[in-house]
Amino acid sequence: MLINDECINCNACIDECPSNAIFAAGEPYTLNGEEHEAPSDEFTYIVKELCTHCEGYSDEPSCMTNCPSDAVEDDDNFFG
Repeated sequence: MLINDECINCNACIDECPSNAIFAAGEPYTLNGEEHEAPSDEFTYIVKELCTHCEGYSDEPSCMTNCPSDAVEDDDNFFG
């Protein structure tokens, strides 16, 4: 999953993510005990390594279904 430039930074997707893989613009994230800088200071973003596509939680990714601006899209390179 990825968030494109249609994002309005409402952060509706953050609370809906069961994997805690979505972060607000500019917010650092922790992966494997290491803190990383935010890849975007402009838009809410998804950390691919934390994203599970909501498998085991829902039939569709929660971030997609809860985004009011349709800014979340399936990343074709997710498993590649």
